[in-house]
Amino acid sequence: MSRHETAARLATTVYDSAPEPDDPAEEYHEASKLRPATLARDLRGIARLERDPSLQRAVARSVRRHRSLPRVELPQPRLARRPLAGVLAARRSTRSFSETPLSLQQLATLLWAAYGVAGRQPPGPVADGQRLRTAPSAGGLYPLELYVAPLRVEGLEPRIHHYDALDHALERHSVAATLDGISPDPSLPGSAAAVVLAAATFWRARFKYGLRAYRFTLLEAGHVMQNLLLAAEASDLGAVVIGGFFDDRLDRLLYLDGVNESVLVGACVGSR
Repeated sequence: MSRHETAARLATTVYDSAPEPDDPAEEYHEASKLRPATLARDLRGIARLERDPSLQRAVARSVRRHRSLPRVELPQPRLARRPLAGVLAARRSTRSFSETPLSLQQLATLLWAAYGVAGRQPPGPVADGQRLRTAPSAGGLYPLELYVAPLRVEGLEPRIHHYDALDHALERHSVAATLDGISPDPSLPGSAAAVVLAAATFWRARFKYGLRAYRFTLLEAGHVMQNLLLAAEASDLGAVVIGGFFDDRLDRLLYLDGVNESVLVGACVGSR
């Protein structure tokens, strides 16, 4: 069988038929490519950021805040000192958990490891020094927000909480942390003690990087989830990533519009 015949058979397997001429995934991939001829147009936001002090100040405090909501100050993270090689080798997805609740200390450590503040740049002429996170971010824009459904966490009500990474605190929403029916997989979230969700605020990266920003935001969500998984393993906890869920249901639960802000990925965590 020739290479072209093999490719044709694979296309039928992938698309279940001939590829549509306006396939959305293909169109987006093409539209988000960088090319020398269009570079000035695609990345004009970079020049705008350099000229606009108000944008520079906004970038330096990239977090969504709800000042009217009750806040829970989190304890400082306490990550176990285990060799990285051992943590990488031992990490496995855990889909069933014990009934032991998570402590607030354990949850605080996971959230900090995933996307917390790990350092600070020196102050500049316009804005205070930007606080740097545990995950890499294109341009230091940090377009993600973390939400927690604490199903069994000591000291937390079973309501949706938002993680303020800059203050290392939780904001408690009024909505109950009920995640039944959010996924085509009825076993999720199952017996997890908590579910951590990463939602994108797309415009934080889009204004600077144009269509390329969507790629960067997805990559960042992957970095955050890997941080959380490794921190869970280092803390002798189990975790599994949630990638299949009903987007609109989950966005409504978190009061996200599903366009400018939307959930990308999550993780179930708990004691093994």
